[in-house]
Amino acid sequence: MHQYLKDTEYATQNLLRLATEEEQQLRELSGQLASAEARLRVHQWDFQTSDLNDDFSDAYVMAAFGRAAKASQDAERLRSEVAMLQASVGAHQQATQAVAGAVLQIAKQGISLVHGGLNAAPTGRTIGSLCIRDIIWQGRNQSMHYEEGNFKKALTDLFATLESEQGTHFSLAAHPQQNRAKQIVELLGWEDYATYARDMQTLLP
Repeated sequence: MHQYLKDTEYATQNLLRLATEEEQQLRELSGQLASAEARLRVHQWDFQTSDLNDDFSDAYVMAAFGRAAKASQDAERLRSEVAMLQASVGAHQQATQAVAGAVLQIAKQGISLVHGGLNAAPTGRTIGSLCIRDIIWQGRNQSMHYEEGNFKKALTDLFATLESEQGTHFSLAAHPQQNRAKQIVELLGWEDYATYARDMQTLLP
């Protein structure tokens, strides 16, 4: 194993573990959000369809009004719950992207330190028509500069190829000023350190 991998093993292992934990929490929160939104729709429907027709007795109308009022109160509570969950989901999405970006930074820095630049490094395995060396390099650059959105041609060309071959979640136009590091790490299959290290050993012989 290359010395750079040994020196960064602890940090990378923990980042990948953290990314996995954040992803799990994100899935759980997304499920809770979907459930809360479904309950909110039910309460809103109940409130909007409560029948207060004059043909019904006063007792029925009063009961229907009570049900409508309760549904309205429940809907307000659920609106607050949905808003909090949406904020929490957003925070976890950003955290996951930031952690994935840190992994790409470590990988790219290894290529830079060992080879001095992109073109001097081995290409590694291919994903579609692209080599992982270029995916790591440009993926890291996008993650570092996504808020600026002023990318070099090599980066936009690579992401255009990723969009064409892998799907619209790599589209820079569809995701302006959004970090795509998580999507890159998932594409590389770096779910654990062993997979990451296997790829990096081909790039840092």
